[in-house]
Amino acid sequence: MLFELPPVSSAADAAKAAAALLEAVAVGDLTPAEASELGKLIEAYIKALEATDFAERLDKLERMTNR
Repeated sequence: MLFELPPVSSAADAAKAAAALLEAVAVGDLTPAEASELGKLIEAYIKALEATDFAERLDKLERMTNR
């Protein structure tokens, strides 16, 4: 059976995807190693979201203080 990773476009989606990975390992659709590699992709995506959010917040603060 093929594992289909749920769409991930937010941190909340990433949590759902991680839960899906755990379920897939539990039922034998993925090996722990496969789930680990996919988990790394999810983790990288979350870090990118965090970095983008931080940059946006910093930009907003800088615009507010440069009036």
